Amino acid sequence: MDLDHQRKIDEIMYETNNKINAIVYEIRQIKFSQLSEEEKKTKCDRLREEFEKTMIEEEKRIDDLLKL
Repeated sequence: MDLDHQRKIDEIMYETNNKINAIVYEIRQIKFSQLSEEEKKTKCDRLREEFEKTMIEEEKRIDDLLKL
């Protein structure tokens, strides 16, 4: 793998890491909030789905990059 590909993969990983950190922070805020348990569950479920989509997107972007 050449240096350009490595640099692009690093950029994708940094971007994904920032998104994941934001999701984790939001989940923590929800867990310690005064919301009802049902509201917490609903919001955390939505964030878990967002987390999964983010990870799938990262994998796809890296796969596409490696196919070039």
